Amino acid sequence: MSQSSDLNYLMRSIQIKEQRLYTERTVNYNLSPSQARTLIYIEAHPSANQKDVADHFNLRGASTSTLIKKLEDRGYIEKKPSRGTQDRSNRLYLTVAGLELATSLKRVFADVENRLVSILTHTEADTLIQLLSKIDKKLIE
Repeated sequence: MSQSSDLNYLMRSIQIKEQRLYTERTVNYNLSPSQARTLIYIEAHPSANQKDVADHFNLRGASTSTLIKKLEDRGYIEKKPSRGTQDRSNRLYLTVAGLELATSLKRVFADVENRLVSILTHTEADTLIQLLSKIDKKLIE
């Protein structure tokens, strides 16, 4: 295998294993990983609109619409119309139940994410972040 193949394999393998951990630890929440991350995003960005969510997660409009609708139907988010601007989009806010769930999910996600770097020194983690950022930036040029 080439270095690029090895790197690609390792990045995918890590992502798949990380996703499995998220799924195992959130199975009782009865949410998809996308739904969970969307709740956390809306908590951090109250009054975001559907386009903001789509752009942040690099989703198509139809996928985002379905995702938002499911969270709204379950009582985790509510839509409120924008006021005082030309923007006609609905703004998204967490309900009390959504806020409680997002808080719990953030702890689960933080535990999984911390597990990713727990065997690295602070310097090693910084170096890895710098190198992966360099690759990421090159891919969008």
